[in-house]
Amino acid sequence: MTNKRPRRRKLIFFLSLSGLLSVMIFFIEWIGSKESGSLALFADAGHIFTDIFAHIISLFALLIASKKPNAKYPFGFHRFEVIAAFLNGLLLIGIAGFILYESYMRYHGNADVEADTMLVYSLIGFGINLISAGLLVGVSKTSLNLKSAYLHVLSDLLGTLAVIFGALLIRFTGVKQVDSILSILLGLFILKTSYGIVKESVQILIEADTSDFDKEHLLEHITVLQGIQSVPKTTVRKLTSGVFSVEIQVAVKDNANRDKITFEIHKVLKEEFGVPFVSVEIVSASVLSQLDSLSIRESEREFGHHGHEHGHSHEHKGNKVSNQTKHSHH
Repeated sequence: MTNKRPRRRKLIFFLSLSGLLSVMIFFIEWIGSKESGSLALFADAGHIFTDIFAHIISLFALLIASKKPNAKYPFGFHRFEVIAAFLNGLLLIGIAGFILYESYMRYHGNADVEADTMLVYSLIGFGINLISAGLLVGVSKTSLNLKSAYLHVLSDLLGTLAVIFGALLIRFTGVKQVDSILSILLGLFILKTSYGIVKESVQILIEADTSDFDKEHLLEHITVLQGIQSVPKTTVRKLTSGVFSVEIQVAVKDNANRDKITFEIHKVLKEEFGVPFVSVEIVSASVLSQLDSLSIRESEREFGHHGHEHGHSHEHKGNKVSNQTKHSHH
């Protein structure tokens, strides 16, 4: 079950090349809209422009996420990819709204369009977009960030395809309303996919329980270890697509070899499941009930940070003795 992600250099190269192709398509379609008078081609060029911005966000996030964990950021910078995906998802929702609005306006419009010129430029844009989508289709499965970038390119591809259909229909039938209907369908498709990206990003950021990690399979590996009585708690956090952190609480028998159990759990999670961040808490069965009886003081929430100092004053026979104790809460 070990996750084998493509090398980050390969991802950066593919994303950069796809971004450069998007820049090329933007200029081609912008020039084409000027020459043909096509509002559809102009709108698609605007769509491509937002895609360029999305590529920049994704590339920046990919570079930041490659930085190693440190004392201040113990889990690294993987969440930057999720934040980028969230922003891209919001951008896609905006694009969908723009397309639906333009489709409505175009349906009632009577613009003079040179269908042949519109068709030529849209075909060129479609061909380049097809190459861009081909670059990202494989690597999009390895990262939520790259998935959102791929969806941008896919929406560009479908948008350009709608323009091609519109150009053909104008050329042979003169019925421009069909182009608007295709654009509406495209806008609804983008809205649906972008909602999925935003939803998944939010779930990761608020650390919701993830179905991507097979907890049952993990427990099968752990419960067979010698000395383990039960596994009361397993917390899995998804940092980004394919990268998890796992905190596990294990109740052991009195004569259990705790060091060996800790080592074996780390070994299973890292070598079998590919989890880079592992935390193991080993307690005796008698301590579990005591832990459950502990409660969090409501006043603790007022501090707004985890590390703080308490001053405790004790009086003994008239003499005031002040003991300053530092507490670190997790």
